[in-house]
Amino acid sequence: MRLTRVAALAACLALAPAAAVEPGSAAPSLSLVSLRAGEPAIALQQLRGRVVYVDFWASWCVPCRASMPALDSLSRRFGPQGFVVVGVNKDASREEAERFLRRVPVSFPLVSDAEDAAARAFGVKAMPSGYLLDRAGVVRHVHRGFTPQTAAVIEREVAALLAP
Repeated sequence: MRLTRVAALAACLALAPAAAVEPGSAAPSLSLVSLRAGEPAIALQQLRGRVVYVDFWASWCVPCRASMPALDSLSRRFGPQGFVVVGVNKDASREEAERFLRRVPVSFPLVSDAEDAAARAFGVKAMPSGYLLDRAGVVRHVHRGFTPQTAAVIEREVAALLAP
């Protein structure tokens, strides 16, 4: 009887969602397919040595309409210093994402997560969700949601991680 309970508990734990990635955690090792035709997949581990902002977004996410241009501005400003934004799209279809991007164009790399593998690996709890990684691939800051103040906070965090 006791063994049956232990087995049942183990089965329930195996089905539980992964814990959310929080500051101090290593970023999950993922390789994600580019959302843009003809561009190669992006593997997060290949970005080691750079400061990386992994941004989960979707076409139906109202705050994403403000976060995407703000992140694009940060990407352009800090890119030459070793900063990269990777936009992880959670739309079920590429067409929905492309329609959004015609209205809100960005220049940083975009990948697809239609099956939610990356969202599960990071434990995404809100949209948008952003994870700022240091040069070693360790999560230093997590942002859930987006307000006008969020962009200024992210800018300070990026600048601090890029400082010599």
